[in-house]
Amino acid sequence: MKKWILPLLAAALLTAGCGALHETSAERQAREAREARMVTDNIEAGNFTISIDRMYPLRGTSKSVTSYSVRVKDGQLDSHLPYVGRAWKVPYGGGHALNFEAQVGSYTVNKVRDGYEVVLYVKTDEDEHLYQFTIFDNGRTSLDVQSGNRERISYSGMMDFYSE
Repeated sequence: MKKWILPLLAAALLTAGCGALHETSAERQAREAREARMVTDNIEAGNFTISIDRMYPLRGTSKSVTSYSVRVKDGQLDSHLPYVGRAWKVPYGGGHALNFEAQVGSYTVNKVRDGYEVVLYVKTDEDEHLYQFTIFDNGRTSLDVQSGNRERISYSGMMDFYSE
């Protein structure tokens, strides 16, 4: 009989602890409203960071990636993105692709159903780039990058709320 007490006690504690992990409806709504407010504040200020977790080349399959990001701050774009695709006119050795820091030429924000569309135009010494972000109220982001000398590529990621 004593050998059943310990597993029974562990099961009871585990079951009791699981109830504390569930978020109530009011807590979920408050969290979602807080996230939507942070997204709106960051976009309107023109200061945000997107941590990239997946890339979608025009050809081939998507791939999980880590340690890549795009940051917009004070009219500057810091792009640190992997690139896979065809290039038509690039410097010998491939150039810097989507790894650069440059001034933003234009910054346009449009409110959409569940978030925002942010469009940036950037010109570097090597190419011209159009960054199109779709940032949802929960911080989830899709990014489409079009370059003059390279194939289009897309990414997905999450807004970093605490990077500023």
